[in-house]
Amino acid sequence: MEATADLLRRMYPQVLARTLSFTRNLPEAEDAVQEAVVRALSTWPERGRPDAPAAWLQTVACNLHRDRLRRRKWETPENDALDTLAGMSPWMGTAVGHPAIARGWKDELLRLVFACCHPALEPGESAALCLATVVGMSTAEVALAFVAEPRAMEQRLTRARRRLRQRGDAEGTTPERSRERLGAVLRVIHLLFNEGYWSSDDGAPIRAEPCRLAIGLAHSLADAFPREPEVLGLLALLMLHDARRGARLSPSGDPIPLPEQDRTRWDHAAIAEATRLLDAALALSQPGPMQIEAAISAIHCRTSCAADTDWEQIATLYERLEELRPTPAVRVNRAFAVARAEGPEVGLAVLEDTSTVDATGYPYVHLVRGALLAELGRVDAARASLHEAHRRARNQAERAQIEARLARLPAAPSDTDT
Repeated sequence: MEATADLLRRMYPQVLARTLSFTRNLPEAEDAVQEAVVRALSTWPERGRPDAPAAWLQTVACNLHRDRLRRRKWETPENDALDTLAGMSPWMGTAVGHPAIARGWKDELLRLVFACCHPALEPGESAALCLATVVGMSTAEVALAFVAEPRAMEQRLTRARRRLRQRGDAEGTTPERSRERLGAVLRVIHLLFNEGYWSSDDGAPIRAEPCRLAIGLAHSLADAFPREPEVLGLLALLMLHDARRGARLSPSGDPIPLPEQDRTRWDHAAIAEATRLLDAALALSQPGPMQIEAAISAIHCRTSCAADTDWEQIATLYERLEELRPTPAVRVNRAFAVARAEGPEVGLAVLEDTSTVDATGYPYVHLVRGALLAELGRVDAARASLHEAHRRARNQAERAQIEARLARLPAAPSDTDT
């Protein structure tokens, strides 16, 4: 049973993406696939696994959807005029996989991501729905990724699915019709990668599968939008981050901070390819947040040792990024870069400045504040911030890192902070 469940989890996103092409409505596709999964769990252990399990699931899901439509038609005999018009629309060619239209997508999962980014949803709802649908994360895991209460996230996902069910999704999921959703899709793929790059999972703080999935989606997006600089910037950014993944954990599974990583273990061929992509994006002269983030990562990747890192340039790039994306996360990273370039006191002043961005509610602000306070010798305040960071940590590996920082603080502090 456990092996069957693992197989079903792996197949679920792909089957859902294909079923969505048939149903044209994400919540209805989810309903059908979930019911098909229940049937598989009840029948496969007794009758044996089919030769093509993914095809079996998709067929059962589509049949279940047809049955549901027949019952609905019987219960409501008069067709709505809008439903009739929708049935005559060009979307039908895409829904049945018309080759002239469908070949515009290199990855069926990308269609699923665009469906999650329906204009009826807010960006945060789209991202949460994508993590739950494409990755198969539980509501509790999605809530942790968004620093939200599980009950609140459950309600948020329910509302999002309800709106999609009401609105349908007969537009915006082909390259020609999806440009208005591109910004939301970029954010979703970035968030998906981040969840794998530093996960909320205690057992696996770094999860290669979501990273690979996000990079695959970014490649497919670049195929569909080869002249969009932010698309190229996103792909370059993810490749640069992923190139360092092999050096981020010790043999015992402990995280290794960037300055202490063995740079010979980085994938330098991937770094070179990503740098070419970034250069191509920048040559289009339309700078954006993804390109700036990629440029920051490229500085780290092209520096031979941590001591030679150009923190002044990184701080300048973060300042530009904050102008385009004024978020607490950007502010915290900018403050750290400024601290490395100009000293911890200047970095702390940037961190505490709430005139444009208030980062006080962002979990990692406590970790950075604690580190900078410790450098300034304000031990009591540093200890308090690190304890708060420990309370908010995403996983056990992160908690262990913070505990190590706390252990390095002087045993008898002499704090002069008022």
